[in-house]
Order: sequence, then C-alpha cells, then structure tokens
Amino acid sequence: MKTILATIEFPPSVGGVENYYQALANNWPDEFIVLDNNDNKLVSKRWPFLKWLVGFKTILSAVRSAQPDWVIAGEILPIGTATYLASYFKPFKYAVFLHGLDFSLATSLVWKKFISKKILQRAKLILCVNSRTAELVTEFIGANDKVRIVNPGINPQLPIIRPELMGGLKANYDLAGKKILLSIGRLVKRKGVANVLVVLPEILQINPDLRYVIIGNGPEENNLKQLLNDPVLQGKVFLLTNISEEEKWAWLELSDVFIMPAYEINGDYEGFGIVYLEANLFGKPVIAVRSGGVSDAVVDGLNGRLLEPGDASGLKQAIIELTNNQELSSKLGQQGKARALTDFSWPNKVNKIYEFLKNNN
Repeated sequence: MKTILATIEFPPSVGGVENYYQALANNWPDEFIVLDNNDNKLVSKRWPFLKWLVGFKTILSAVRSAQPDWVIAGEILPIGTATYLASYFKPFKYAVFLHGLDFSLATSLVWKKFISKKILQRAKLILCVNSRTAELVTEFIGANDKVRIVNPGINPQLPIIRPELMGGLKANYDLAGKKILLSIGRLVKRKGVANVLVVLPEILQINPDLRYVIIGNGPEENNLKQLLNDPVLQGKVFLLTNISEEEKWAWLELSDVFIMPAYEINGDYEGFGIVYLEANLFGKPVIAVRSGGVSDAVVDGLNGRLLEPGDASGLKQAIIELTNNQELSSKLGQQGKARALTDFSWPNKVNKIYEFLKNNN
C-alpha cells in the first residue's frame, strides 16, 4: 500500500507533531513518501495570498506520478485545503490528521469553519491523536463512522545518563534526602505550573524537604519568576531554562513525582502529553488534570492521579499523597511503566494507522 504524507511539520523542525510524523515514516511497513515543506513546496513564503496553492501543485504532481493508495494531510489547514482541491483534479483517497489546537484554530472563524467542514466531509478517514479531539470532530461533522483515534507512541529505550551528571545535579541543588516534584514543558499558562506554585507553600509546611523543579521556556516565564519571589519558595523551587536533552532525562531519573496540571483555555488544550508517558517510563507516577487528551495518557489510580479542572484542594492532596506514600508512588510508577511499554510502542501505533487505511481501501 503506497502512501503519501504531506505535512509542514516535519524534521528538522522540532516538536511533538514532528516527532509523531517522523515515527510514522520510520515505522511504516510499506512504501511511504513524505512531502514536507523544507523547500517551501507546500506553503509559499513569497506569495502574499493563497500560499497553499503551491502545495496543491506539489500534491497533485506527486499523486499523478506515484499513484498512491492514500494521501495523508498532516494539517487540516492549509495542507488539507490543498489536498481537498487536488482530489477533484485527480481523484484519490485522503485522510486528515488532527491533534487538538489545529482543529480549534481551523474552526475559529466562519470561513475557516466552512472549508474545514468541506475537507473533513470529503476525507475518507479522520485520524485524531486523542479522544477529546475525536469527540469535537464527530460533533462538528455529525458522524463518527470515519473518525479514528491513534495516540502518540513512545520510544521504549531509556537514554543513557552519565553518573557524573546525576551526581552534579544532586550536589549543585542540595538534593540529598529530598523529594523531587518535577514539571517539564513549554512555559505557557495552560500547563498549570502557576497552580502548583500557589498550593506549594502549604505543602512545604507539611513536607519541608520537598523540592520543585520546573523545566521549560516560554511566555509564562516572567510570571512564574514573580511567584517565585515568595520567601517560602526561596531555595525550594528551581526554574531551569535551556537545559540539554541529557539533563532533562537526568531530572526525570532523579525525580519522585511528575506533575503537569494542564487545563483548557479558550479551546487551547493539551493534545495528549507524551511527557506523562516519558515520566512513567522512568517509573515515576504522574499528576494531571482531566483536560483535552490528557485522560488518554493518564488513568487515575493506574499510572498516577487525574484531577478535575480547578480542584486546588485535590492538587494539594495529590502532591502530598504521592510524595509521602512511597509504596503507592512506586506502585503507580511501575504500573505506568508497564503500560507505556505495552500500550504505547510506536510500531504498534503506526501499524494501527496502517490497518485503518488498509481496511478502507
């Protein structure tokens, strides 16, 4: 089964969607052609309007040349528009990927909503990376017969971390005998890091040996630094930016509990949260909030705690529980590791997509 993936989000650019499509290309069991935008062949930088028209030409040319069984549009806008139009000039079956925010943006304006509905109605399959997006799409087009859910996968191989790096971090941050709460992610409001800082002073009264490490970059950085001016948090919360990949893995190994209480803001929600599974892979329990696609990654009582949005009391109790109850923490962490290895391997996820397309040939 010959397949073409057309996407503007592909390496060498970096991100969760890019990782998803790279894994798709690496694990596809049959002929797989990637049309990316590294040479501006899908979206023109020179055209002031209708920048996707160059993509229409590229996709149509590729279809006529390769005669694929399927074309997959990596983004509903603008790649879906180019794919939709090309399918009228040279009929072919196409599927559309949706991750979360892309769908919210595609339905944010009347004209975008109109063309998005046309694209999805003509698509043979709609591939959603989380159940929340699948629900919204089903409601939007009034049918679920062609909506499929395929969560992201994870690399099961733990990275090699130099022992001297681990020792250096412990010494530099005086972590001997301390419990470490860890957050990793882009520093934006919806990630919920500020909510952790709000409840942390009360927790530190109960557990003064707790340390909170925040890793990331983003527009929320200055706001978080303001919150860190609280004397109670001085020396007990560390905000780290621009760290190396190896340091990220080292902190996951050093941590006791991972937390990212992300929540939805104006249609912007966590599409899945692969970092929850990365933490589980290290045997760490996670704390999250039921929002967007997070409930696909975190199952309450299985691999961590899944809280309701706005539950500050529950957030505080979950942190206290998992940092004080070592037996429960280890149990949830090990269950999460087993689940990550069995249910979220990339070959299995990619094969699921392959079978969806194959069965709809």
